[in-house]
Amino acid sequence: MHDQREHWNELYQSLGDKKPVYDLWLDKYADILKASRDMPIIDLGCGFGNDTLYLSERGYKVISCDFSPEALHRLTNFIANPDTRLFDMREGLPFARESAQIIIADLSLHYFSWSDTRNILADIKRVLVNHGYLLARVNSVKDINHGAGLGTVIEPNYYNNAGSLKRFFDKTQLAELFRAWEIAYINEHQISRYRKNKILWEFAVKKQA
Repeated sequence: MHDQREHWNELYQSLGDKKPVYDLWLDKYADILKASRDMPIIDLGCGFGNDTLYLSERGYKVISCDFSPEALHRLTNFIANPDTRLFDMREGLPFARESAQIIIADLSLHYFSWSDTRNILADIKRVLVNHGYLLARVNSVKDINHGAGLGTVIEPNYYNNAGSLKRFFDKTQLAELFRAWEIAYINEHQISRYRKNKILWEFAVKKQA
């Protein structure tokens, strides 16, 4: 994972103070987001800062999290005094039990082994209040423009492609991961990423007591 961190550090550093351009995938969850007006939203694996910027511009308090210090440093270029946390999700989330109403994980949960993925989701559930939401997007197995099926197979749908580790999900795997959650929304979507079409799963899942 150290090599992965260096890769992302170099990428974010190359962007300088370039402002993120976000899409509007969170628009459909406006009513869910409003429930967290008085509680910071956790942006897990904030990356380029797209969702942090989207939320900040709409008046939400955001805790921006990433394992790349460069990703967090870049936020200061377009957000005043961002609230940031530097950590690796595999080592646990540094938040108290039931301390968040909403956690967002936008294209940040598909880099891990199956066991690590399950552990991370269990920790997300710990941090969420009862009936709190995880809003997320992950790679689809149909995402052939961004590595689906390429490289050495580590586990089913999990590949090492020239040192880049990526997981791709199908609906059966997502149903397995979230069998103890209430699935409020799940669908495949196509977006543009790095000037190529990208196929992903988007979902909103609610923690059940």
